[in-house]
Amino acid sequence: MTGHGHRAVTFMVVGSTTGSPLAAAFSLMGAVLPDSLERVVLWGDRSRYHRRLTHWFIPWLVLTLFCFHHANWSVPSAAALVSGREGTLWGCASFWLMGCLLHILEDACCGTVPLLNPWRASFGIHLFRMAPKAGEMSAGEMAFTLVVVLFSLAAWAKRGITL
Repeated sequence: MTGHGHRAVTFMVVGSTTGSPLAAAFSLMGAVLPDSLERVVLWGDRSRYHRRLTHWFIPWLVLTLFCFHHANWSVPSAAALVSGREGTLWGCASFWLMGCLLHILEDACCGTVPLLNPWRASFGIHLFRMAPKAGEMSAGEMAFTLVVVLFSLAAWAKRGITL
């Protein structure tokens, strides 16, 4: 997926499931981290190693669970962040890492990502094709993003959460 698709889907899914705009904002920041790390670590050579080490879900999952544990499995709120409540920064970090996990899941919808070993077997369901030009959204990605965003907006509205 493109960065725009990652950001929209991640923000809406986390926001609608947690009811926390703060959690959604932190997950939004993590939504493009695997690709950004790939550019920094691999110096821009994405052809050979694209979606390998940075898209391996196991380290991201371990870090996310570690942060959630230190946050006492709670969702951060703006009031808790301002007041400096214990565990709030860990909660923010856990949702930032959750954005990375969702990025990997979203990439598995249009390609493959590593399963148990980043250099071996991969998995993916290929719901849609990517656009031939980098940074452009394909019709399939636009439809996927629109459906997820609309369902998330409906869930968000049903819970009575305002943006």
